Formats: sequence, structure tokens, C-alpha cells
Amino acid sequence: MNKYINQLLQMQDLETALREHKTLKGDTEEATCAELRKNIAGLKKILPPEVNVIYERISKRYPIYVSPMVNSACTSCFMKIPVGVANSVLSTSNCISCPSCGRFLFFDEGHFKRPGDEFHQYKGVARFSSQDLMMPHLKAKSKEEVIEKIGLHCCETGFVENHGTFIKGLLKREALITTAVGSGIAFPHARAIRACGLTLAVGTVKPGIKENGDNLSIFFVSAVPTQTSIFYIELISKLANYFSKAENRKKILDCTKPEEMWKIMVQIGK
Repeated sequence: MNKYINQLLQMQDLETALREHKTLKGDTEEATCAELRKNIAGLKKILPPEVNVIYERISKRYPIYVSPMVNSACTSCFMKIPVGVANSVLSTSNCISCPSCGRFLFFDEGHFKRPGDEFHQYKGVARFSSQDLMMPHLKAKSKEEVIEKIGLHCCETGFVENHGTFIKGLLKREALITTAVGSGIAFPHARAIRACGLTLAVGTVKPGIKENGDNLSIFFVSAVPTQTSIFYIELISKLANYFSKAENRKKILDCTKPEEMWKIMVQIGK
């Protein structure tokens, strides 16, 4: 991948992490936000001037300004890319923009089909998940072990490719800023992952994992392909709102079977 596209993707991930942090925690933990802004500024500083000019313009219009090109189409605006431009994305070391929306483009092999058709039956957060991705009462001694177990399960059930890359991405994101948001809830996720769309798995742990005075017991683990990043922020906002209520957390923690958890999930955000 073009090294500057790689830098832009890193900047986009950091900017998205900053928005997620503000969505879940408001303006608290300003030191964390300041560190993210510092890292973004450091990456921006080493962009070539001509790329920086485009970045300044396009990032003001779109929160997701680097888009995968799949089957010779921009996956953000869905417009077909002319053959000459598509070939340049594949072969050049320059940063190429979509002629329609202006986003930076990079080549992606595309997405595979979700296992089964059940995703089309639901509304709300359930359209991003499945009963097969519900994991009650996991046994684990650390947050990392929980994340690894759920990540591996996502791959074994066919919703995400390459468990090594996915788990590495989950742990890398967790090391950047903890995804724990209080009340025993965490939102581990990995971006730019090859998956069948935005994919959510849910795991519970009893009695929980101790971390920074909290007792982590509900894990919402997600694979977030680049073009679905904006939907992910909406997803975690709905989940955080629903599970901010103690009675709703108790309901899912009391579930001992995947189908019991699934009955709760299909009701959220309908």
C-alpha cells in the first residue's frame, strides 16, 4: 500500500477514535484526547504538501476520507471508477482521489458474503450481529484473553477473515486507549478488517475482569471495515445508551444461552 495512504488511514483511525471517545465519555479524560490530537498532528506533519492540501479540504467534508476501491468502485459514494484512475490506484505510488466524491482511494479485494441470510431479517443493532455471535459466561483471567476468545470465535463462525490479523488489530486498538467505558462495559474493535460488513459479537464474563476500579463483564467486540466506520459510532452509541441502565445490564449478564442473549439484542434500536 502507498505509504501516504497508510499514513492517512492511521490519521483517519485516530480521528475516529477521538470521536468515539467523545461519544462514549464526553469531554472527560482530556489528557487522552490531547495525546490523540498530538499523534494526528505528528502524522499530518510528514504528509507531502500536495497531499496535505487535499486532506485539509476533504476531511472537512467527510469523517471517512480514505475509501476502499472494490470492483473498480468507490465504496463510499458507490460511483464506478474510470479504468485509467482504477489502474493508477493499483499501480502508482501517488495518492489517487475518487473523481466523484474526492476521497483518497486504496485497493481492497472486497467483502465476502455473510453466513446465512438472517442479517436481512432484523432492524436496529441486530442487523450487524447474529445469534452465533452471542457468547455468555466466558471463562477468562484477563481482558486480553476475553478479546482473543471472542475474536477467534468471529473467525471460526465465518464472519471475519484471518483471526491473527483481527485479534492483533483488537489488541492494538485496546492498547491505544482502553475501550472500557464504565459500568462494566467495553467496546473492543478493529478497523480496516476484512469482514462481511460491520460485525458485532457479544461476550459476557462473570464475575468480571478487574481494570482501573471497574469490573468488566460485558464485551461488545466488532470488526469494522473502513467504509462502515461512521455506522460503528452510531452502533456503539445505541448500545451504550441501552446498557447504561443497570436493569438491562443485569438481563444480559443473567443469560446462560446464546439464544437468550439474542432475544435481548434484537430489541435494541428497532
